[in-house]
Amino acid sequence: SLFAPSALVLTVGEGESAADSGVQRAVTLTCTPKASGTHPAARAACDQLRAVDGDFKALVTTKSDRVCTKEYRPIVITAEGVWDGHRVSYEHKFANPCMASDGKGVVFEF
Repeated sequence: SLFAPSALVLTVGEGESAADSGVQRAVTLTCTPKASGTHPAARAACDQLRAVDGDFKALVTTKSDRVCTKEYRPIVITAEGVWDGHRVSYEHKFANPCMASDGKGVVFEF
């Protein structure tokens, strides 16, 4: 292949960490050579990841003007696999579902 592989498994679950949370939803996302997988918006998710060079931290620290409640119901997202030929193992916890979706784009919207 002429392209470095980019293939990921993305998950969303409730809990303090990936180790102690049940996976509620999971999708596959392949971005090279073309967007595919079970992600419902694969092309948009790949475009968003390319825009931040596969930096998941840059995705999850995006803020919007949305106001979220202060309830504590932790949501854990994970990304495992390969991005641009490099291994990826990423996990991030949000305080609640509102904060998990607040301005984060489409990568973890499934």
